[in-house]
Amino acid sequence: MNRPYRIDPGLITCVTLLAVVAGCDYSSRQIEEPSTGTFNPGVGPLPSKPRNVDAAGPRERADRVAILGSSIELIQNSVLRPGGDNFGRATKQLNQFFEGTPATSYALEENARAYLAEQLPPHMLQDLESPSWSPRGDARHLEDCMLYSSVAGRVAGTGDDLERVRRVFDWVVEQVQLVPAGWLGSRQLPQVPARPYDVVLRGMGTESEGFWSERAWLFMELCRQLDIDTGLLTYTRGNILGPRARAQAGSAEAATQAASRPAVPWACAALINGKAYLFDARLGMPIPGPSGVGVATLEDAMSDASILERMDLPGQFAYGTSRASLLSSPTKIGVLIDSSKGYFSPKMKLLQSELAGKNRTILYRNPAEQRDHFAKVLGARLGDVKLWVTPLQVEQELFTNAQFVESTKQSLTFFSSEFPLIYARIKQLRGDLEGALQDYISFRLMSDIPLISERNKARNAAGKQEPVKTIPQPIQQGLDLYATVNMALAQLERKNLIAARDMFEQVLTMAPEPDPSKPFYVAFRWGASANLGRIYEALGDERQAIRHYAMTGVSDPTWQRHGNLLRARDLVFRHPFSADSPAAGTTAR
Repeated sequence: MNRPYRIDPGLITCVTLLAVVAGCDYSSRQIEEPSTGTFNPGVGPLPSKPRNVDAAGPRERADRVAILGSSIELIQNSVLRPGGDNFGRATKQLNQFFEGTPATSYALEENARAYLAEQLPPHMLQDLESPSWSPRGDARHLEDCMLYSSVAGRVAGTGDDLERVRRVFDWVVEQVQLVPAGWLGSRQLPQVPARPYDVVLRGMGTESEGFWSERAWLFMELCRQLDIDTGLLTYTRGNILGPRARAQAGSAEAATQAASRPAVPWACAALINGKAYLFDARLGMPIPGPSGVGVATLEDAMSDASILERMDLPGQFAYGTSRASLLSSPTKIGVLIDSSKGYFSPKMKLLQSELAGKNRTILYRNPAEQRDHFAKVLGARLGDVKLWVTPLQVEQELFTNAQFVESTKQSLTFFSSEFPLIYARIKQLRGDLEGALQDYISFRLMSDIPLISERNKARNAAGKQEPVKTIPQPIQQGLDLYATVNMALAQLERKNLIAARDMFEQVLTMAPEPDPSKPFYVAFRWGASANLGRIYEALGDERQAIRHYAMTGVSDPTWQRHGNLLRARDLVFRHPFSADSPAAGTTAR
């Protein structure tokens, strides 16, 4: 998993001649000098309305509604209309909308300030309390949350919270193929952690090196839009000193040595009805409950050794986390919560209270209340609830580190505003599945497609005949595979399993077995096999499901392989005569 995977240099050469990535135009933000402050992770109620809106006259109320609606529309359309100043205009209107709001409304709540002050430097707290809306961080946070809200509300559907969270988790696993760390890098630029918006856009993420958990972060963001507190659980490996050494050194020294060891990131915990339900984004599956039924809670895993023992694949792969390792953790069970600063800003709470109907979006969550919620649910099992360093670091790097920006854009090569993929994918993520499918069909397996700028130029040419620049062939090949994968995913979301199956089968035909010498997008072959396994399982064809799960178990170098083999093994155990001998032998030995 540490091989030097790279992006095809031919693709980089093509894309550098074109416009910046649409909807991810980090280059339009001025790169600032890093702050001299230090970020050390881990170490009066607001009014419901910014002012008395009800006391305003009809004209003023109508004007305010129009201003707010216009700003939201500008942010939503920014990704589909690159090159403009949508963020700047939108934040200017938001500043106008909240003009006259009392300064006290922008102050952090006392418990939130106390919690954040333990982990963030003073200048960051000041930024959170700023009354001014900025195009840089604030508009980006709004754009991200509105996309997450659109996805979560549509995918979760109705029902009890656990079932809704399960649907969201399954959607994340289906949509985001895991790739090894470095897979999306090149000889010139390394792969860097990406924010969830970019991860779901490109359909690839990494779960590696402990805190590099892109699929988990996306899951947490979608749960936030369901108003479900979710965190990444950690523990510390105990038994650092042997029994004799501990007796000689004393418990104080053993505890000190234990505390100095790095925490081990594990699974996501979603707090629902007073219980912490476990979802492992690395494996792409919830941790099964007692007797393999339902979703296990943390209490289940710490009370019943068989819960996590079933996650092992004897003779192949060990799961690595056991009841014993959780119980022996000197720091108990830690929790990392999303550190994206926008969620802590009081002005986001002000705006959230103004949003309703189709614009309803969760923008704010008091971090101290999240801590208290985890403390209530985990009780004596809980260690510390800290800010997860990765989200805040990614946010900081995107606005202070030019190389980090270029590495991020490199992983989004095919989502340039000059190519049609970005526009179809955004439609798909916002729920316009039929429109997205039509867009994919319009450019998939085509040739000599004009660049978007050339199409616009042609509309304004008034009959002038000029040479037309078209999408380079290496780019078109990637667009073809992306379109095929996304069409399959759209059909899967529409519950059209046969159409989704046929499209994923085409992916297997189009994409060769991945290796470092091939373009990075061929990794979609792994995801296609895994999704075919899920489709055949839903169709009741256990033989084919086992075969596809086992295929990825041979070639997929990510944690997803472990999850796929667990699924195959469970099918073999439930239906021992449904599998061919080779498949059954592969998954059940």
